[in-house]
Amino acid sequence: MNRMFGAPEKSWLIASVIACGLLLGALFVPLWRMELVAPQYPAGLVMKAYGYKFVGDAGTYYDDVREINGLNHYIGMKPIVKVTEMSIFIPGVLALIAGTLLGSFVAWKRRWLRALLILGFWTMPVFFVADLQFWLYHYGHTMNPEAPLNTGSFTPKVMGTTKVWNFHSQTGFEIGFYLMLAAAIEITVVPLAAGWWQRRHARAAVPLDIAGATERADAGRRRVVA
Repeated sequence: MNRMFGAPEKSWLIASVIACGLLLGALFVPLWRMELVAPQYPAGLVMKAYGYKFVGDAGTYYDDVREINGLNHYIGMKPIVKVTEMSIFIPGVLALIAGTLLGSFVAWKRRWLRALLILGFWTMPVFFVADLQFWLYHYGHTMNPEAPLNTGSFTPKVMGTTKVWNFHSQTGFEIGFYLMLAAAIEITVVPLAAGWWQRRHARAAVPLDIAGATERADAGRRRVVA
């Protein structure tokens, strides 16, 4: 048991705590935002996507998600609903946080464990973007040909402006996504930077130790001669 658990390295522990705090914050803020402008809604409709739900803009008197689904029905697009991946977002985040903090005290095969934990942090933002683009493509390519307004197939952008006739949407990432990305970068870079700093100071200390040992040896020889 003593071989498996040991005192955590300060640099890794600090990096883990900061990264877990950033990732935890992503649970409480939106990850992605879409603003849809249509002739019926010249001021625009706003939908924000958290890791586990869709919400409208609290600053408008519209039920934004319901209105967007109404427009989707008008052009033959499926209604926006919660997908399976959203149900595992919270458990996945909490499991990664728990595993990272516990992993700070594991000494056995620590490098492999850390590599897996770092991979987990990078998986969160990368998978979010890939999965989001997949669903945007799916929604834009499963259109109902009998809809009142047939726009044909198209692929909404994850980030940027998508125009279809007199409809256009502006999409982009929100603070939650950037918190996930910051957590992945931080837990990757900080331990590497700390290790480089420690090695640099260790190399700088070696000449000083050699010089000190030489001085002590010379002093010893002088005492013998005296």
